Amino acid sequence: MDALWQDIRFGVRMLARIPGYTIVVVLTLALGVGVNTAFFSVANFAVLRPLPVKDPGQLVVLASREKGSSELNDVSYPDFLDYREHAGAFSDMLAYRLGFDVLAADNRADDVVTSYVTGNYFSMLGITPAIGRLIEPQEGWVPGADPVVVLGYSYWLRRFGGDPAIVGKSALLNGRPVTIVGVAQKQFPGIYYFLEMDVYVPLSQSAPSKDSFWTSRGQRGEANLFVLARLRPDANLKQGRASLEVVAGHLAQQYPETNGRVSIEAYPERLARPQAGAANFLPLLVPLFLLLALVVLLMACINVANLALARANDRASEMALRAALGAGRLRLLRQLLTECLLLAVMGGGAGILLAKWLGNMLEAIATPVDVPMFRMKFVFDWRVFAYAAAITIIAGFVVALIPARRVWRSDLNLMLHEGSRAITGGRRRNRKRNALVVVQVAGSMILLIVAGLFVHMLVKTQHMDLGYDTNNILNLSVNVERAGYDEAQGKKLYADLMARVSALPGVESATYAYSVPFGSSGTLVASVFIENRQLLPGQSPPGIYYNIVGPAYFKTLGVTILRGRPFTDSDSAAAPRVAIISQDMASHFWPGEDPIGKRFRMDKPTGASLEVVGVARDAKYVNPVPWAIPYFYVPLAQDYSAHLALQIRTLLPPQTLARAVDQQLHLLDPALTVSDVLTMDQQIRGVNGLYLLNLGADAAGGLGILALLLAVVGIYGVVSYAASQRTHEIGIRLALGAQPSDILRMVLKQGLLLVAIGASVGIAAALVVSHAVSHFLLGVGPSDPLTFVGVSLLLGGAALLACYIPARRAMRTDPIVALRRE
Repeated sequence: MDALWQDIRFGVRMLARIPGYTIVVVLTLALGVGVNTAFFSVANFAVLRPLPVKDPGQLVVLASREKGSSELNDVSYPDFLDYREHAGAFSDMLAYRLGFDVLAADNRADDVVTSYVTGNYFSMLGITPAIGRLIEPQEGWVPGADPVVVLGYSYWLRRFGGDPAIVGKSALLNGRPVTIVGVAQKQFPGIYYFLEMDVYVPLSQSAPSKDSFWTSRGQRGEANLFVLARLRPDANLKQGRASLEVVAGHLAQQYPETNGRVSIEAYPERLARPQAGAANFLPLLVPLFLLLALVVLLMACINVANLALARANDRASEMALRAALGAGRLRLLRQLLTECLLLAVMGGGAGILLAKWLGNMLEAIATPVDVPMFRMKFVFDWRVFAYAAAITIIAGFVVALIPARRVWRSDLNLMLHEGSRAITGGRRRNRKRNALVVVQVAGSMILLIVAGLFVHMLVKTQHMDLGYDTNNILNLSVNVERAGYDEAQGKKLYADLMARVSALPGVESATYAYSVPFGSSGTLVASVFIENRQLLPGQSPPGIYYNIVGPAYFKTLGVTILRGRPFTDSDSAAAPRVAIISQDMASHFWPGEDPIGKRFRMDKPTGASLEVVGVARDAKYVNPVPWAIPYFYVPLAQDYSAHLALQIRTLLPPQTLARAVDQQLHLLDPALTVSDVLTMDQQIRGVNGLYLLNLGADAAGGLGILALLLAVVGIYGVVSYAASQRTHEIGIRLALGAQPSDILRMVLKQGLLLVAIGASVGIAAALVVSHAVSHFLLGVGPSDPLTFVGVSLLLGGAALLACYIPARRAMRTDPIVALRRE
């Protein structure tokens, strides 16, 4: 132990004598450790951190899947009841759905995010109340029963100041009387992972709206519940999936029309956040970015290893002298390792501080504009600190490995007589240093190409033709169901509001729609049955996205009607039912035919028949994908909805009209307010639009830039050091008549050859990586030539500059000074 403390004290003194070297090494390691720790803290939040519930490892998320489709869907209420009763590998199952509602209490109404839950929600999760009681297992099963509300802890503090007297207080939820019975415990934010729940309500209180799940047993196609199941302690996920398949098989036989082609899937809860669809990409995306961050750490370690190797060369005489005084090789190696670990610890500590700063910055910028209750907390728990400590120690050993190996294999007697020349050993000894540069350039090329692909995808998506004009459009949501309006009252209020809004100064046109592009309120999907066309045996009807819109919708959004006509006021509830379809839907169902006048039915073969009266240009409403998706529109007058989005094209900056619209609605009914007030540009950048693409491109771009910087520093350091080692040779060449330009070419050739080899290796490896992530690259090929050529030119230009500076310094060498050097 005394010897260890002696090594530490000596190492501290040695590092203090060379502050420039120490600062550069610590900062380089801090960048590598900091970026890795920050990325790991994101992965820890998104995937690794368990839910604050009882036995979270036993929880799995259920989802339905149409056979032949990769898309995961929710589960219908009747199916949920059957799986809960008959899937024997599970001890219990709960179901819930989200709502965006209005809770009024103490003469004040608030927009709240709501979890409508089955009665066993809290008991299955093992959640206890902070005050009062929670929803009990027998509640939530009978439609309209159990008018109670449980508050989320944060909402209780924010809205009611933590007043315990709130228990038993009467309130109004969407205009219906309820009683506040308790507050959930502080640590529990809800299980829809990225949202902080404000209130919890029994599922039986879900309003009877257009997408209500309270349907008869024969309507199992209404898949609109999130389902979470708990495995029995003696069962594993494989057994759970097997028991679900048995039940699914029975349901397929019993209800072939709705369940004949439906399978049930189960995923560990932490891989299906916030819902099952995430299981398609989270298990690949999170490791990918962690791997890219580790490449940055490796490049930082290579830079430091090269510096440490140069430092060891400079200390060759010191090492030889200590050996002559009796120090063995192990003693010398221990001292060298101690110094490297000291540097690593300092770099790791600085890296953790950097990671904390990066985490705070990410929290500040990662909240999408359209979901203000989004929860993003990168807590530095034991997992993050353990990860940071592990990569710090590994970095220290990696940094020490190469110089330690040099000392171990060097002839100490020769070192004593010849000094640094014995340990540098000419070109053969420099091969390992050159190999490190090749690895560094290759890693930089991989990161830059992956970053370039993501950035290129984002640029293409941002400039994608959406099929409508996004400029000067304001979106606002109104839900008259919250105030207890029936259909007749709702239609009248919406008509009155439209008349008032259309008369406001600065309004060019206005319309209603059920959903807005990339909105958080959801998108309608209907099973479509084409008239006079039979489905094949066992074939399910296609599910097509659609929207309910007002007559001025196409004018307001600037969607072109290519054939036929738009909706008019004559398309009333008493008129024959009509629809406008997209180009893609027309070519899909009626290829080579005129679709005008064709008919189809919605939801069931005996449903109302719709006549196609128009074909609209393809537009992007659901996902920012480069390909077209079948879509159709129905008129609002023929398909009423209590919840509507008011979309206004303005002559003024859109946000300036939000207050005026809210005032007009308040004049009609003070109990109603507008919500989800966003411009169309904000909507497109939201969580269902470009938000995730922006985050991915920013993260990949940041890693790429950091990798480029480390590569340039590494190339400069190696070329500069190599040139300094050849100072005597350069002096001889100049003395024998070589021109300075010859020296310039010689040094440049040495550096650029390493860059060319590294770039070639990097391009080959990047092709493999880009193909592995190709399904994330919407509209960009994994071997996109623009990205590969652009990155090659960027890295080549930066490398040329890094080589040119030491080469230019070498060509200015004074031959006399160089010949006297050794």
